[in-house]
Amino acid sequence: MKTLAFMLMLAVAPKGPTVAALDEARTKLRPLLDAIATVESGNDNEAVGDKGKALGSFQLWRVYWKDATDHCADLGGTYDDVKDRTYAERCVVAYWLRYAKQAVAEGDHEKLARIHNGGPKGHRKDATVKYWARVKACASF
Repeated sequence: MKTLAFMLMLAVAPKGPTVAALDEARTKLRPLLDAIATVESGNDNEAVGDKGKALGSFQLWRVYWKDATDHCADLGGTYDDVKDRTYAERCVVAYWLRYAKQAVAEGDHEKLARIHNGGPKGHRKDATVKYWARVKACASF
């Protein structure tokens, strides 16, 4: 009986962070989010890049959005919603909380920026070093 109750609890339990937790992290990481949006799109929420594969100010690909929304069930929405700045920021933070929770807690801007650019292991890729330099040059931290 306890096993059935536990399984039912898991089925209805929220998955991942809440939107409130995302918003708290967004506030903490504001300078980084602003710098990334500047580098990615010049802060253009309607930007379309990578031959139509990337949308919004953060140039999010569908797979990135899916990772974020899978991790944070409260996020909801559709892929086209990444053109909304607040929603896009929440997606970015949810993605970071999925793949680099400690870096979010520590405010490790370099690691987070490089993961945004290069995927879950982006902080280990030489190809993301130049991206970080561009973000850092735009940042106010």
